[in-house]
Amino acid sequence: MLNNIAFIGGIHGVGKSTICRQICDEVKLEYLSASELIKWKDINEDVQNKKVKNIPATQDRLIIGLTNTVQKNKYYLLDGHYCLLNSENEIVNIPLDTFKSINPISLNIILGDINEIKDKLEKRDNRPYDQDLLTRMQENELNYARHLSKTLGVTLTIGTQRDFSELLTSLLKIFSN
Repeated sequence: MLNNIAFIGGIHGVGKSTICRQICDEVKLEYLSASELIKWKDINEDVQNKKVKNIPATQDRLIIGLTNTVQKNKYYLLDGHYCLLNSENEIVNIPLDTFKSINPISLNIILGDINEIKDKLEKRDNRPYDQDLLTRMQENELNYARHLSKTLGVTLTIGTQRDFSELLTSLLKIFSN
């Protein structure tokens, strides 16, 4: 990719989409959703299902979607995940090659209160969620984001669902140059 994408991750239900849209309005970035680029609705009968049967294939779809969408004269904020649940309900990191292909100008993560996230997901999806699994998933997202930051040499900025001002400041600094 062109090094014009800021990546923002976090577990399902943490509020990434809402926060990304607010940031995009403020920083004047184009908003991209990994789920929309992958066309999750086309490959999953139950769009509320968070389990992914073939993570590498979905990530290939993401890169194709980005390749067909991203333009060199624009800047983007990509809403996605650092890890996903596979069909066996195991936490699996998104392949490093996916992040190398995205070539992010910055890595960002939104963290949240697991009790609030659990309640939000259960109301939205009308199904129970395991609090321990959500906790482990958020910890894994953060640890892998830190690993990717070191491996790729890209700054990681951490925000929360209540306070993402540091993310906003960081992205304003990056994209105002």
